[in-house]
Parts: sequence; C-alpha cells; structure tokens
Amino acid sequence: MELRANGSCVNAGDGQVKNPSVPSSLGRKRSAVASICFGALLGVVPYAASLLMNPSHRSPYLLAYPAVILSAWIWGLPGAVACASVSGLIIEFFLFQARQIDIAPSTTGWMARVFMFLAGSILVGSLTRSAAQQKERIATASLQQKLALAEAERAAANEREQAAELRLENEVRAHMALDGANAGLWEWDIIRNKTKWSKGFARLHGIEDEDVGTYEVWRPRVHVDDIDGVEKEIQRAISEIGTFYSEYRVELPGSEVRWVGCQGKALVGADGKAASMTGYCGDVTRRKLADLAIIQNEKLAIVGRLSASIAHEVNNPLAAATNLLYLVRLETLSDSQTDHFDQAMQQLERVAQIANQTLRFSRASNRGSHCKPSELIENTLRFLHSKLNFAQVEVKTEIRQDPQFFCWSGEMQQVLTNLINNSIEAMAGSGKIRIRASASVDWKNRARKGVRITVADAGSGMSSQTSRRMREAFFTTKDGTGTGLGMWIVYELMDKHRGKVSVRSSMGPDHRGTLISLFVPMDH
Repeated sequence: MELRANGSCVNAGDGQVKNPSVPSSLGRKRSAVASICFGALLGVVPYAASLLMNPSHRSPYLLAYPAVILSAWIWGLPGAVACASVSGLIIEFFLFQARQIDIAPSTTGWMARVFMFLAGSILVGSLTRSAAQQKERIATASLQQKLALAEAERAAANEREQAAELRLENEVRAHMALDGANAGLWEWDIIRNKTKWSKGFARLHGIEDEDVGTYEVWRPRVHVDDIDGVEKEIQRAISEIGTFYSEYRVELPGSEVRWVGCQGKALVGADGKAASMTGYCGDVTRRKLADLAIIQNEKLAIVGRLSASIAHEVNNPLAAATNLLYLVRLETLSDSQTDHFDQAMQQLERVAQIANQTLRFSRASNRGSHCKPSELIENTLRFLHSKLNFAQVEVKTEIRQDPQFFCWSGEMQQVLTNLINNSIEAMAGSGKIRIRASASVDWKNRARKGVRITVADAGSGMSSQTSRRMREAFFTTKDGTGTGLGMWIVYELMDKHRGKVSVRSSMGPDHRGTLISLFVPMDH
C-alpha cells in the first residue's frame, strides 16, 4: 500500500485509491458503537473517584465533566453523550440513593438533574469536539502543506538535475561545434594566474594537451611582432573592466603561420577590480589573407598604372635621342667613334624594348601567335647579354625539340627574363645557368601535350618556406633591392597561358641550386 500526499492510500494489488478521512458506511457504524462503549466505560471513573473522596468534598457531577470532555475529544459527541448518560445514572442511583449521601438533593428531581447534566455535557462535548476537529484540520493542512512543499522541492530537484544534464549536453555540443569550426574557449583567473582552455584553443595555438594552462604557456605562441599589441589590449580591458578584440599571428611547427582572432571580457571581483577574464578565439587566416590580397592588389594596380605611365613618358625622349644619334652617326667619324655610337644606340634600343614590354604587360594584349622555344630563349639572352657578361655568368642552352606552340611571345620573354635575373642574383658572382627546351607532357595529365622550358642554376638555393611563398606579391628575400613582384609576375603570366610552374631547390653543402620548370600546352 502506498501513501500519497493528499492522505489517500493506494492498494498495490488492485490500484484503488482509499481516503482514510472518508470511511465507509460500515466503518462509520462500527466507529459510533466503539465511541459509545468507550464513553460508557469512562463514565464509571467519576463514580470511583467520588468513593475515594471525603463525603463533604464530593462533587460527582463536577468530576464527571472532565470524563465527558475527554470522551468528546477522543471519541466525539457519541462518546461524550454515552459517558454523560452512564455517569448521571451511576451518580443518582449508586451515590445519591443507594448510599444516601447527605449532600444529595431530593430524590424526586433526579430526572431533571440528569437531563441538565446531559444538556451541559452535549454542549461541552460539542465545543470540545469542534475544537478537536479544528485542531485536526490545522494539523492536516500543515501536513498537506509539508507534503506539497516536499513535492515541490522534489520537482525542483528534478528540474535542476535536468537543467544540469541539459547544460552539460549543451557544453559538449558547443565544444564539438567549436572544434569543428576551428575555434576555442578560454578562461583566465587573473588573481591565481590559472587558465583553462578548450581543445580547440590549444589546437589553434599549437599547444600540447599535457601543457598546464597558464599565461606563460600561451604568450610564446604569439608572434613576436604582435604580442605587445595584444598585451596592451588585454591590460586596457583589465583596467577598464571591459572587452577587447585582437588579431595576431601564431607560429606553428613547420613554419606555418596562422592568424587568430581573440575576444575576451573582464569580470569584476568582490573588491571591484578585474578578477578573471573569459572569451573565445577563432581561425581568421582566410579572411586575413583575403584582406591582405585586396591591399596587395591595390598596390599592384598602382604599380601597373605608374609603370605604364613611366614607360609611355620615356618612349618619346628615347625616340628623339635615337634619331639624334642616328643623325650624328651619318657625320664623318672615326671608327672608334662609330663603335661608341653604335653601342649607345643599342643601349637606347634596349631601354625602348623594356618600355614597350612594360606597356604590353600593362595593357594585357589578347593577341598571341605561334613561336618556337629557341626563338624565345635567343631573344631573351640577347636582351640580357650585357648583364650576363657583367656578372660573369655562363649560359648553356640545350634545345632537344623545338616545336611551335601558341603563346604571347612578349609575356613569355618576360617570364624567362625574370627567372634568369633571379638566377644571376642567386649566384652572386660567376657561375653557370642551364636552359633546356623540349616537347613534353603535363606530368599530372599525360594526354596534355606541350612545351617544357627548364632554367637551372648553381646559386644559394631556397628554403621550403621561401618556396611556398614565391607566388605572393611583394614577398622578397632581397632586402632593400627586391620588389617582390618578379615571381608573382611569372605565376600570373603562366596562369594566363594555362601553364604550370614546378620548383625544386636545395641548400645542402654538397649540392645547392634551384631548378624551375615551365610547362606550356600547345594550344590553350
């Protein structure tokens, strides 16, 4: 049997609900009979008490009233009436008449006395029973209130438990989402200098899982050029008890650089000062590189317009100077003077070619033609003849096959010029450059036929990090002398030809140098 909060009982066998405050008809009859019997028995008590007292002190009816009150309190009004009836009859017949007590009144009025005693007993019993029921109701209400409070506390405990489970589930989902989005959470206890961070945060910064979370572990991960700015933002947020946002670079193993965006908020402590910080961070490398690319494209556009303007302005005085030299050469001159004039005209023609090439590159002509690799190499070497002689660099060419292919000849000469210039500067003195041309196929798609031109030098070589960044505009390893546009132009022009650039380089002590292979398809 199960007791419920409302005082009802549930029988485990039949599942029926029984309320003890609502007894059945048979139960009510049995309760009334029991009340009468117990009240009648209690009615004998006043008689016994009167026998023990001094006759002059006997007050039987007064002694009977406590019994009546007790009967009414315990067994209700039926018990009180039974107790009063038995007590009145015993007092009249066994005390007043049978024993002939002196203080007894006349025997002829016993019925009136018993009636008055019963009336008083009924009144007292009713009041007593009403007080008892009121007390029972108060106790029942208090019990029900306690049961309701216990039920409410149990429901609140269940809700708290469910909320805790839901919060834990949400935290797990959030961590999974952050890990998938390459982001992470962090908390920093400023007073104790202890930090907690998620796996995503550690992975973003290249921190091992076994590393203890402290400010000193995080700080060396930030790029040396960015840490001062980040710390200034953090200190400002701590002093103002506000927020901060900063973007910084993280150097990962393998020379990889990652941009991280970090946002945090300072939390105030009991003393009114910042006691802790909490926040999140994410990988913003793609957006940062996109922003940098936009800036560099703007620079390239400015450089292109400036170069075209300079080339256009130089062409006019170059043409005038060439014409003047030609007129002077027609005069009667010695052989040595004629040679000097010829050399001067060749140099001016070279400058004019460079200016025209710059103009063609900036205008991006859409007209191409078929040409042979040998012609491109020969024209380029003729253009760089003076620079090669001055640097004491020997160039060896090998034309294995010389098929015609479609290209923009001026742009392909620009590509070869940039590669040979880089080789000359990489050797920093006398050395050798090997140039090979042949019919070839795309190494990844052998059904695609084309021409392959290879330029190899015995220079200082490049690191793997430099090789990966060769395509970036304005990236240079020539401090103070390079513009960082040479290889960028090579890649851009090769993309226009739908070609491919392959780079191999070595910096070893026994073998060093760089080999760059250009593949251009036959038709594109």
